[in-house]
Formats: sequence, C-alpha cells, structure tokens
Amino acid sequence: MKSTCLVIPVGLVVALVAANSDQAKPSHSKLILSKGVYTEGASFGDVDGDGVPDLLAGPLWFKGPKYDTQHRYRPGDATPAKGYKHSSFQSWVFDANGDGRSDIFQIAHTGRFQLDLYLQPEKPSENWPVHRVAAEIGNESPEMGDLTGDGKLELIAMKDGKFGFFTPDMKAPEMPWKFHVISKVRTKSPYYHGLGFGDLNGDGRTDLLEKGGWYEGPKDPTSGKEWTFHNYKFSDPGGAQMLVFDIDGDGDNDIVTSLRAHSWGLAWYENTLIDGKVSLEKHIIIPEGDKPPAEGLGFSQAHALAAGDFNGDGITDFATGKRYWAHNGRDPGADGPAVIYWFETKRGKGSVEFIPHLLDSDSGVGTQLAVADFNKDGRTDLGVGNKKGVFIFESQE
Repeated sequence: MKSTCLVIPVGLVVALVAANSDQAKPSHSKLILSKGVYTEGASFGDVDGDGVPDLLAGPLWFKGPKYDTQHRYRPGDATPAKGYKHSSFQSWVFDANGDGRSDIFQIAHTGRFQLDLYLQPEKPSENWPVHRVAAEIGNESPEMGDLTGDGKLELIAMKDGKFGFFTPDMKAPEMPWKFHVISKVRTKSPYYHGLGFGDLNGDGRTDLLEKGGWYEGPKDPTSGKEWTFHNYKFSDPGGAQMLVFDIDGDGDNDIVTSLRAHSWGLAWYENTLIDGKVSLEKHIIIPEGDKPPAEGLGFSQAHALAAGDFNGDGITDFATGKRYWAHNGRDPGADGPAVIYWFETKRGKGSVEFIPHLLDSDSGVGTQLAVADFNKDGRTDLGVGNKKGVFIFESQE
C-alpha cells in the first residue's frame, strides 16, 4: 500500500472563462491522489466492506474517507498521456457472486472495448482473479443500471452496432454474459457516442436514450423483441452520458447531455409530458460547433457527465468538464485548460438557469465521473481519473 495525497483549496485556481459562480467561496477542495495516468474513468464503491465509499481508478483503489492510502487489485503501471496504454475506461464496484465481498467490473480497451470482472478473493491480494464476461462492447459511455426493473444491475451498451444490455447468470457471474438486443443496427463502429437511461414518458418503466432518439421500455424488457424507437435528433456526433432527471420541477424527467464529446456543445432538453406523450424542447448551455463560442462559457470535450446535489439544496445538479487529451491533442480546443465544473440547477417562475461553478482548471474529466457523498454532509463529492491523474473534490463549508 502507498500513502500520498495533496490538498488544494478549490477557488484559488485561475478561472477559465466568464462564469457566474462565486469563486471567493469555494464549494469543494481538491485532493491530488496521483499524477500518474492509470485510467480514463473513476468510480466510488465500498471495496473493503467497511461501509465507506472508496475510489476506484484503473488498477488502483484509494481507501475512503481520507483517500490517502493506495491499494492494488491487479497489475498496471502509470502510462504516458499519449495513447491508450492504460486500458481502463469505466468501472463499477458491487458484489457479483453473493459472497459478501465487493467485486470490480472494468471496461478495458485492447483494440476494442471489453468488460472484465475481478472477483475479490477471501484473503487480501494485489492480483484478483479476472474473467472476461463480455468480449465485445460498443458505445463510449456504457452504464451499469437496472434497465429491466428487476432490482439487479445490467450493463447497458451496444454489441454488433445494436443497443441492448448484458446480463449475467447469477449462479456463475464469471461466465460470459448474455446480450439482449433492443434495436436495429445503428452503427458499424464500436465508438458510438451518447447513452442514457431513465423513465422519460412517465409509465414507470425505464427507457434507453441515445443521440438519435429514445427506446421505450416495454412491459417485458427481456422478451427479445425490439423496443419501440422514438426518433429525435439530440446531436449528430453524439456526446457522452445522457442524464435523465427532473430539471424544471414539473414532475417529469428532462435530459442534459453534451452534444459533441470531442468538440463544443452542451444542452438540456425540457420534457413536456402530456398523456404519456413526450415533447422535447432544446435549451443551449454551450453552443454546438467545432469552434469556441464567441462569448460566455465555452470548454470543449465534455466527455463525462454525472448528476448529484452539489450544494445540498435538495435539487439535482450536474457536473462535467473537459476531457484532457482524448485523442492526443488532435481534438478542437485540445490545448485549453482542463476544467471541471458543477452546474447548479436554479429554478425560477417558468424558467431554469444553470449556474456554472468552476471546481478546477488543471484536472478536467475522463470518460466517467465518480459521485458520492462520502463525508455525509448532504452534498455530492466527485472523483476523477484521467490523463492528468487521479483526483477527489470534497465538498466543504
């Protein structure tokens, strides 16, 4: 194990662009856990079973709530920022086989995306047994979630260009998972952008969202039949995680998403639900395009988004930022500051405003943001793993 961390009060960092946030009162402090490149994503989960969220980042996990002790569960050294030698894009922590110990799921990339399951052994080890449970995965923002409503997690992703979800044999989760197809072929590329899930039409069933529309969750999600598709062009290139929550407080779920994961663009979509019929209206947060906006907030490559209550007011906000060196400096705006913001949801009479709060300009995001209230103050904390390193942003008074 290794003990190291550096704490920086957020708000002393130089601001990137005009933001409406009050940087004199920083909302979160920054902890630098590692400057090494181990992963493009991070997640919180109780690895050691003590009831406190730990931070998972590539081959490493950092023990909460101080995150100053580093452990390994598999081999893997820090790699150069250029390239994708780290082989880790997203991860999740939960007990896969019911033995009472938390296991680790990780999206690897060795020429294509795969899902690996690391089963935690009974005795502490730095080399957990690994099983490749899905040899081919499509989409750059796969999610673990309960898409079927059975109380169990599935991997929501793509395979062979089709949307669907992977499920394990609960008696043998280390064996290859079954893929359930819900769509026609949408692409020939595994690098499809944009994915989300949530109840969009208010029928109590979970729907699946992608950049070109949404799939209506049926009564029997595992029937093998294609789900009803509702065409709606969110964006052409596609973004990242498509967050589904009630933004305007009218009782139905809305959507917030980046529009171009490798350029500029961020928007939310107001859902007006009448008799179960979804009507969406687009509201721009950052204008879409391959050039920065002429004025206002404008960072590129919002390749990871996560929802949470970052100020403890009981209203869901969201966080995102710039993915640092996604394509080794070849993306539009690649040389801009590696910023990360949380956006405060401010509701007015018949209106919503998102107020950006700059957390940092030297970290950014990767392909997955970790969120949890690990200090139990009622406000969401953040974890980041990307080509800048591994970081924690802890809410503070």
